[in-house]
Amino acid sequence: MRIATTTGDFRHYCKTPAECVLAFEGTGFKYLDYSFYEEIYPGSPFLGDDWLRQVDEAAEAAAKSGMIFVQAHSPNYNPLSPSADHEAGMKATIRSIEACARLGIPNIVVHNGERKNILYPEGKETYFSLNRKFNEALFPIMEKTGVNVLIENSAYENMQGKYYFMTGSEMTEYLDRIGHPLLHAVWDTGHANMNGANQYKEITALGSHLKALHVQDNFGTYDEHIAPMMGTLDLDAVIQALLDIKYDGYFTFEASNILAAWNCWPHARMDTPGIRERKVAQVSLQVRQKAEDLLYEIGKYALSQYGCFEE
Repeated sequence: MRIATTTGDFRHYCKTPAECVLAFEGTGFKYLDYSFYEEIYPGSPFLGDDWLRQVDEAAEAAAKSGMIFVQAHSPNYNPLSPSADHEAGMKATIRSIEACARLGIPNIVVHNGERKNILYPEGKETYFSLNRKFNEALFPIMEKTGVNVLIENSAYENMQGKYYFMTGSEMTEYLDRIGHPLLHAVWDTGHANMNGANQYKEITALGSHLKALHVQDNFGTYDEHIAPMMGTLDLDAVIQALLDIKYDGYFTFEASNILAAWNCWPHARMDTPGIRERKVAQVSLQVRQKAEDLLYEIGKYALSQYGCFEE
């Protein structure tokens, strides 16, 4: 199994996706998850006419530094929100899928929608119905590009009950009902840990639907996105399940808070009033790169114990 991580790891240090890619040089990582997550905001270049420029620049940076894009995450858009800019949201989502095809990325995570009046678990059928319409709206671009769209599990605490996919069996039921060959799943270990899930049971319930991972840890209460071994995640259960279902995707980290940035969700660093200056509120890029290298070594150690680590 090969190890990857998200370009979002350097989002607080770099202005462009290309700069994020170049920041991985010397960290051990070779395989990357292209994060489009924060590309949806007023004035975003990704919503402009020249939107492909930054995608091509990221591709050039990857070629220069020997990096390979292996999966992606779509922009932060809630298709069920009454207040969302749905024109911009759909445009950004479709463009992220088109960008994957351009970059040779086979899988992209696309969050399903949530709404405060559709609660878990009693709102299941309404939730399935409304999100089916959203997913079906993406079928034409999925079929045109051949890119898999992946639904993601979440945590009750994150969504306050407004989101349905909490277990592997719930995701499998939804995917089987729709039955589209390009619609599958990503499993977020941190979200599952917040729910107190049996990681082995839920991952094996996904079986062949599982095409990607978000590997991250926490202490079971907040979505802290820290590295495995830093929280309470049962990583043995995760790896054993992956081996038993013959998972052939990447072991992809989403553990950007191995060193938390200044004012980073979900915990803002304490801001003491009256102090003279701030010199260490956020570590330097060089120190952050050393943390990134440690993240890679944690993944390499864990997979090597099971004899499944691949360069």
